Amino acid sequence: MKGQKGFTLIELIIVIAIIAILAAVAIPNYLGFRDRANISAAKDALGSLRTALEARAADKGYYADTDDTSSIGYLVTEKIIDDTAKFESSWASHTYDIDRTTYKVQVTAKDRDSTVVELTPTGITP
Repeated sequence: MKGQKGFTLIELIIVIAIIAILAAVAIPNYLGFRDRANISAAKDALGSLRTALEARAADKGYYADTDDTSSIGYLVTEKIIDDTAKFESSWASHTYDIDRTTYKVQVTAKDRDSTVVELTPTGITP
């Protein structure tokens, strides 16, 4: 058997251990980046929604004038938002509460912790 070339079992185990250590470090970092990106996408969509709501209020003097203000359908029919797919793809679920003087929109981001992002006339939190 002298002169045969190849890897020994110990060398293969060491290589597999190194790959496992690298994966153990890289995967949580990747998931953290993805979660922050999902939260940022939800905040971005809410920022666009806030701009539309404030523009409507500046134009008409109020945020909403009907009783059916709790659904995304209201926001679309009133032309407050045009592309529902853009908004709904950014979050897992949402609730709206809009009336003549104020609004509150809560969305759940598509992250591992299901972070709730809230939009009010004072800003976006967290």
